[in-house]
Amino acid sequence: MPSSSVYVDDREDYERELWKKVSEGLQPDPVTGKLDNNDILTFLREYENDPDLQLLLSNSKKREEQRAKDTDLDTYDYAALADAIEPLSVWRVRMEYQGLVDPDTEYIIEPHELKEFPKALHTFRVLVDVPSMDGMFDEPETRLVEDFRGLPKSSDVLLFIKKVFALPISCFRPALPSMLIITHQFEPHRAVLAPFLDSLPSSKFTWEIESAEMAEHMGQILYAKASHYYRQHKADGERHKEEGNAAFRRGDIKGAIAAYTQALRRFEDAHCQKVLEEDKKSVMALMAITIANRSAAAVLPGEGQDIEMAINDGKKAIFANPLYAKGYARLAKAYQTNGELSEAQGAIAEALRLPELENEVGLVDMLIDLQTGGKGLPDDDEEFKSFVKHVLEDDQESAERVKNINGLWRKRIAERAA
Repeated sequence: MPSSSVYVDDREDYERELWKKVSEGLQPDPVTGKLDNNDILTFLREYENDPDLQLLLSNSKKREEQRAKDTDLDTYDYAALADAIEPLSVWRVRMEYQGLVDPDTEYIIEPHELKEFPKALHTFRVLVDVPSMDGMFDEPETRLVEDFRGLPKSSDVLLFIKKVFALPISCFRPALPSMLIITHQFEPHRAVLAPFLDSLPSSKFTWEIESAEMAEHMGQILYAKASHYYRQHKADGERHKEEGNAAFRRGDIKGAIAAYTQALRRFEDAHCQKVLEEDKKSVMALMAITIANRSAAAVLPGEGQDIEMAINDGKKAIFANPLYAKGYARLAKAYQTNGELSEAQGAIAEALRLPELENEVGLVDMLIDLQTGGKGLPDDDEEFKSFVKHVLEDDQESAERVKNINGLWRKRIAERAA
């Protein structure tokens, strides 16, 4: 079990007190009972505008920059770290594929979008896992993490390992493990890594590149654990989602928003697990529904109404599932409630331009209501002709909006004109 000697707290006293106050919003994983990276990311996202948190993050960044400036990795005395090696400590360097990213826009690109984004690069994340404070590897801590555009080169991997020892993230002291296990994916870099790693005191430090068989075995263990956590997080998310639906039906806006928020946290926890792609898609669909539901709750009048949240959630629901019709409807409703009628029509039009959604009755009805001020298509022939001329010709913004809409909306107009 690692002792506290591997950790360091270089904060000022006032920062420790400030952190006690700020960290009250940190919620551990309800499945494991521990804080994991996703819990921390969720916390940072939800409190990104908190001035106290921003001060703490800024101070931490300054200290890390100063440590990097003061540390020469080429001349660093790595062998001296052997005097403080934790007995039986094992660290594991691994690499995760992060997907395609367009370097110009920073967009995450799907494989079928490569023709549209020919410069997209494969991205990878390199991490080193160390046992948690209880000495277990079932919920390891991350000593260092670094992202790469394209596969890291031998020099990149060597530099990363040097940083693992001498420049870990700020909560860890410089140190060596008893054993360093390196992913088999870095076997091609052995010739560059070996001279440095072999120069460290072999009586206290050993290293090896795992075999493909060991990697497969580790992968099976990690997948089994991830699948278990995925199922639990998904089930918890669905339970909170139903609690939100019940609160919504009661007219309890704040209760509904709180329950949907909890559901989204659990769905995010499920999505971050290393499971099959079809499982990730399943939970993304649930996230789209839940975000859209939260948008619907946030737009309701009364205590707890939050139009900004409703608009943002409508956009997020569409991002989570571009073919989820209610995402566009929720966004349009939020814009409409905020008096932004042009934006509301634009949201519906965006959906109806998609072949998969062009015949969605609810969306077509909503667009016609927005275009006619809730009156529906005019019964009077002259009024109808005037409406069509306005929508398709006179109002240039409207004409541009609907010109590529086909399907049911276009059919309704044609049938009424006949």
